[in-house]
Amino acid sequence: MTPRHDNLEVRGLRIHWVEWGERGSEPVILVHGFRDHCRTWDFFVAELLRIEPDLWVVAPDCRGHGDSGWVGAGGYYHFFDYLLDLDHLIQHLGARTVRLVGHSMGGTITCLYAGTYPARVSKLALVEGLGPERMAFADAPRRAARWLEQIPAVEEGSGYPSLEASADRLRRSHPRLTEERVRHLAHHGTRRTEAGNWQWKFDPLHRTTSPQPFYLEQFLEFLRRVTCPSLVVQGAESDHRARGDIEARYGLLSRATLVTLPEAGHMVHQDNPLALARTLASFLA
Repeated sequence: MTPRHDNLEVRGLRIHWVEWGERGSEPVILVHGFRDHCRTWDFFVAELLRIEPDLWVVAPDCRGHGDSGWVGAGGYYHFFDYLLDLDHLIQHLGARTVRLVGHSMGGTITCLYAGTYPARVSKLALVEGLGPERMAFADAPRRAARWLEQIPAVEEGSGYPSLEASADRLRRSHPRLTEERVRHLAHHGTRRTEAGNWQWKFDPLHRTTSPQPFYLEQFLEFLRRVTCPSLVVQGAESDHRARGDIEARYGLLSRATLVTLPEAGHMVHQDNPLALARTLASFLA
């Protein structure tokens, strides 16, 4: 099922998004992960709509990703910038309440939103998305130095000589992907430059270390404010499962269920979209 495309403006920045299904019901909003894009959900959405064909599903490109705008000279990207974009999208859709699904970075964004406006989120599904690793106040000076050293080298670079070369990079990075999914993600995740090369659509600024550490204690206060039913999904083969504090974060969600899906790493929605669709269809209903 081919999605419909649309755009909205957030303080002068274009935010691109796609949608499937008929408008009118409570939307299911899918928020992708770091250096990913909205079409990463296509395989999952195809399975989900086979199970629940009446859903209205919306997937934005976060700023600096996919076909959304880049912040430009002098700008940077922080979690609360993504939160602003999500809030504008929800207002634009005219939805009083929403069901949120976030993967990885998108899980952090949706947690922040559900903790900021608990009454506006009826369901929250976090796919490998309970926030980054804990960082300490002492990490801040080192991160700031690393960021300052990396910024001068930020440039678009030469990219790949062909679309097939970018697809080959995906094959090496994500060996679980089928050939069909590799080509689909390479097609939607890259753009051709004026020089004829192929480059990933995300802003190269994302290759730098963020100068702002992730302070877990602050994030936990948002988790404590989430009141809706929550589903936490892990990939059985994900390296994120080795982190020691996931259960503690999960325990702060007052109405949460934890599910581990087989044959999936961190990219659950790409590795095993059918299992994720079955799990989320039941939860979202």
